[in-house]
Amino acid sequence: IAVQGIPDSERVVDLRRRVRDAMGVAPVGWDCPERIDGIWMSEPLPVRKARAIELKLSKMHTDLWRGQLIAGSMALEHPRVHCWWGFPHYVTDAEREEARSRGLSPLSVFGHVVPDYPRLLSTGLRGILSDVEAQRPKVRKPDEEAFLDSVTIAVEAVIAFAERLAERCASEAEAESDLARARELRQMALNLRTAPAGAAQTFWQGLQAVWLLHMVFHSTMNGNAMGRLDQYLWPWLARDLERGELDLARAQELVDCFCLKFNERAKTTEDQRPEAREEEPSGPIRRTHHSTSSQLGARRDQLDATNHWLQNIIVGGLTPDGVDGTNPLTFLLLESYRRNEMTNPLLTVRVHRGSPDLLLRHVCEVLKEGGGMPAIFNDERLVPALEDLGFPRAEARDYTNDGCWEAIIPGRTDFVFQRLSLMLCLDWVLNRGRSRLDGSQPGVDTGDPRGFRSFEDVWRAFLVQLDTMVEGTVTRVVDTIDDRHTIAPVPLLSALIDGAIQSRKDMTVGGAKYRTFGMLAESAAHAIDSLVAIKTVVFEQREASMAALCDALDANFEGFESLRARLQDVPHYGNDDDRADQMGRDVVAAFAETVDRHARDHAATVRFPCGVGTFSWYIGIGQGLGASPDGRLVGEPVSSNLSPALGRDLEGICGAILSYSKMHHEALPAGAPLDLRLARKLVEGDVGTARMIALIRSLVDLGGSMMTLTV
Repeated sequence: IAVQGIPDSERVVDLRRRVRDAMGVAPVGWDCPERIDGIWMSEPLPVRKARAIELKLSKMHTDLWRGQLIAGSMALEHPRVHCWWGFPHYVTDAEREEARSRGLSPLSVFGHVVPDYPRLLSTGLRGILSDVEAQRPKVRKPDEEAFLDSVTIAVEAVIAFAERLAERCASEAEAESDLARARELRQMALNLRTAPAGAAQTFWQGLQAVWLLHMVFHSTMNGNAMGRLDQYLWPWLARDLERGELDLARAQELVDCFCLKFNERAKTTEDQRPEAREEEPSGPIRRTHHSTSSQLGARRDQLDATNHWLQNIIVGGLTPDGVDGTNPLTFLLLESYRRNEMTNPLLTVRVHRGSPDLLLRHVCEVLKEGGGMPAIFNDERLVPALEDLGFPRAEARDYTNDGCWEAIIPGRTDFVFQRLSLMLCLDWVLNRGRSRLDGSQPGVDTGDPRGFRSFEDVWRAFLVQLDTMVEGTVTRVVDTIDDRHTIAPVPLLSALIDGAIQSRKDMTVGGAKYRTFGMLAESAAHAIDSLVAIKTVVFEQREASMAALCDALDANFEGFESLRARLQDVPHYGNDDDRADQMGRDVVAAFAETVDRHARDHAATVRFPCGVGTFSWYIGIGQGLGASPDGRLVGEPVSSNLSPALGRDLEGICGAILSYSKMHHEALPAGAPLDLRLARKLVEGDVGTARMIALIRSLVDLGGSMMTLTV
C-alpha cells in the first residue's frame, strides 16, 4: 500500500498549520452550567449524573473549524474556548461529604477504558436504546430502573447534540458561497443525522461517529482511548473503496482530518516550558493517591503529561480469528501520525511473527522521524498472558491498550490500576518498616537489618514487605470496588460497555463483562540492582557489613563514597548478565506470585493483572525514595517502566532487550514497557531501517511484551 506517495491535500496543510498556531494561544473557559435544575435533585444519583451530561451537551458550542471534514470540537480556534472544561454539579452536599470520607468525589471517574465502538458503528445509539427497552420488563429493583433511565437520558443527549451539530453544518452550507464546500457541509450534516444515532453507512460517517462519542466522553470526564481503529473501521473503508465511492487519497485526507481533531485542545503556551516552571516544595505530604507508590506529586508531573489525554489508537496485530489484521487503514493512520508530527492521537502497533515486512518497514520509517511512536506490542507474549489470566483466546487476541499502555479487552472491561513500589518494600526492609525521608512507619518491622546474617534474611524480609503491601491493596480494592458508583456513575460509558445493559448495572457497580485492576510494580530496575549489590558486596565478597550499608543509606553515602563505588560495580539488569537477570526474574516472579496468592479467591469479582510501570512519573517516584543500595542517591529519578537504570546498561540496546525479554513476561499480562533510545546514525538509510526491523523481530522472538524506540 503506497500511502507514502499520497501528497498532502491543501486542506490538511492549512488545518495542520492552524492547529499548531492555536496551540500557542492561551485558552479561555466557557460558561459551563453550574448545576442541574433543582427539580431533578430528588431523582436517583445515576439519573442526576445523566441529567448533568444532558445539560452540558445542550449548552456546548457547535462551532466548526473552517475547512474541517469532521464536526464537533472540544476547543475552538477563534476564540480559543475550551469546552471540555467544567461539568454541572449533580450531587447533594451530604453525598459529597460521604464520598469525601471514602476518598472519592464526582471527579472519581477513572476513564482508561475503550468503549464498544464496533457496536456503535453497527447498530448506532438507537440500537442501544432498543437494548435498554428490551431490559425494562426484566427490572426487579429500583436501582436497575434508575440505571436504564440514566442510560436512556445520556444516549438521547448525544443524539440531540449530533442533531445540533448537523443543524450548524446545514446552516453554514446555506451561507457558503463556495459550492464545493457547501456540498461538504451538507454531507457533514447528513453524516451526523445518520450516525451516531444509527449505523454508519460510509467510512466518513464512521469516523464522524467515533470522533463524536470520543469527544463527548472526554467532555464529560471520561478520558478513554480509541482501541483498534484500523480493525473496526476497515469494513466501512473497504466497502467504499470497492464501490468506487472513495479512493486512498480521499481516505488519507479524511484520516488526517480525523487525527488533527485530537490536537485541537493541545497547548504549547510559554507557561509549559521547563524554564518557566517554578520550584515546588517536596516532601512526603505530597505523596500521590497511589499510597503504595513513592511518587511525590507536583505540578511538574501534570506538565509532563501535557497534551496527553489517553487518546491512544492501536493498529495491526492478530484478529480474533488468529490471522494478521494489517490493512490499508493501518498504513493511513501511521502515515497521518508521521505527517502531523503531533502528540495526538497516541499510536501503538501490535506485531507478531507473521507481521508483514511492509508494515514493520513503515513503522520504522515513522519511528525514524523521532516522535517515539508507535509503541510496539508483542502479540506472541501478550495474547498468551491474557489467556492465562482467564480471557478466551479470541478475546485475548482482540486486546488493546487503555490509553497508556496497559493491556485490556476493548468494549468489555472496567479497568483501574495502582502502582506498588518495589523499592519502598526494600527501603522498609533496611529501616525496620520506617521511611528514611520522614521517619513514618508505613511498612512492617521485619527486624533489625544490621543483624541480618545472610542474603536469604534480606530476601525473606523483602517478601514480607511485598506480601503486606499486596495484601492490603487487594483487600482495599475488593472492599471498596463498588464505591465509585455512590458518587460517580458513568451511564453513557456503560451504554457502550458489554454486559452493563444486559445486567442492568452501571459498570462502576460491576456491570461490565470484565473487571480488572492492574497491579503495576514500579522502580523495578533499582530493586533488582540493589538486591544484586547487597548479595554481592555484603554477603558474597564481604566487603561491607549490613551495618555499614545501613549507615551509608542513612548518610546518603556522604563519607561512604568508596562503598557506593563498590555497590555500583556489580552486575546490573539490562546487560544480558545472567546473575543480574536471574535476580530480575526472581523479583518479577515474587511480585506476580504474591499478587496471584491474594487475588485468586476474588477472581469472580475482579481480576488483578500484573505489570511493571512508572509512566512518565519517574522523577516524582525518585523524589519519594531515600538512597538505594545500588548507589542511587536520595531523591534521584528512577528508570522508566521496566527499563534498565540510567547509565547502567553498558552493553547497548541488544543487551537491554536480551535482559528485558527474560523477565517472566508471561506473568505480566498488563504489560511492562522497555523504553530505548537509538542514535540517529544507527538507523540512517535502508540499512538503518533493516537494523530497526531486526530489533523488533528480535523482541517478538525473544518474548518481550512492549517496547518504545525513540530516535
